[in-house]
Amino acid sequence: MSKLSRITCHAVHAMRSSAREVLAQDLFAVHSQIFTGLAYEQFRAYVVERDAWRTWVYVKHNSAGQVVGYTSIHAFRVLVGERLSTVIRMEAGTLPAYRGRDLTMVYGVLRLLRVWLRHPWRRFCIFAALTHPSSYTFLAHYAPVIYPHANRKEIPAAVMDRMLELAENFHLEQVDPGNPLLRRVDWITLESAEERQRWMGSRRQDTRFYLDHNPGYVHGHGLLTYIPFNGAILLRSLARFLIGRAGKITRILLGKEGVPGQPRRHPIDSAFQPLEPRVPRDLRR
Repeated sequence: MSKLSRITCHAVHAMRSSAREVLAQDLFAVHSQIFTGLAYEQFRAYVVERDAWRTWVYVKHNSAGQVVGYTSIHAFRVLVGERLSTVIRMEAGTLPAYRGRDLTMVYGVLRLLRVWLRHPWRRFCIFAALTHPSSYTFLAHYAPVIYPHANRKEIPAAVMDRMLELAENFHLEQVDPGNPLLRRVDWITLESAEERQRWMGSRRQDTRFYLDHNPGYVHGHGLLTYIPFNGAILLRSLARFLIGRAGKITRILLGKEGVPGQPRRHPIDSAFQPLEPRVPRDLRR
């Protein structure tokens, strides 16, 4: 039975270099089963050794104590438009048999809320270069505001300026001279031809929007995505998740998720540059 037994949170910014090295090796062993495109040194620098103000890594373990997934949250303090801002960047990956069996999304939002509360008047956002349609579909469903989006014809000029400035700050190379939102990430999700075809054939508006704007995701191209946040928006996102996943969460809390005899789903993982990158059942249509 594929069952998670615990999730540990590591405050990477407070760890010794030797402990960070062990953590990076454990995570890469899982990462390399889910993604391709990054060598170990690149992965370690990207997920563990970021020059962020704070980095937390949530590590998922199965009942045998093996690492089966992770979610990394990086909080940067940077000047954006000459205004000090808190910028969140995230990565996540979980082995197929263990996806959707924990409350990492809840832990992540609560962590972001605590970060926001330290400086509630500071501009606060999630910034990503999303390299799989599942990432974008997930965020578009739970985030009250997200740029770009199918229902917004244009990104406001001020927001676009911030996105482009952040892309330069994080050294995200532009891959298409005609589209400043497409950036080189080289983080590619391992997926079967059947899984990829299922995404390509999706009729969901958010998924179609992503695929139309980033057909090169299969080559490791990422779509710049900007999500402004404050305390109210974070709580709305958490409420959406808890309400939308009430049945699943109840089964997890009761220990009934993954019981033999119950149907098991294996949703596609994603290369997040952010949150638990699975697509809820109500989105897979």
